[in-house]
Amino acid sequence: MIAPDTWKDLCEHLSKMFGIETDLNGVLFLVGIRERGLTFQQFTKEEKLNLINLGSCTLYLEMGLIETDGVDNEGWPLFRQKALALVIPEERKIKTLQDCAIRYFKKVFEGEE
Repeated sequence: MIAPDTWKDLCEHLSKMFGIETDLNGVLFLVGIRERGLTFQQFTKEEKLNLINLGSCTLYLEMGLIETDGVDNEGWPLFRQKALALVIPEERKIKTLQDCAIRYFKKVFEGEE
């Protein structure tokens, strides 16, 4: 499968695959589902928030802004911010997460071939 190269193309592709509207939170949600090894199903609001958080942490991990710190008693990965990680302004954070999501799914789609 050819991986989308732009944020718009990634959102459109994921929307078609899963039949949902995808914005940044939707993409982070899908990353979280994949990282937990779950299938697309009904989740509680708390589970959705946890999966979105896991998705963002996964992408921040790839950026080197955080590192893993084990797992909790329910098997969820724990992360901690690196001491030298810079505070990213909100508008830059969104663009950075979008770019990281494109790279993340590029690896996923290319791994399916």
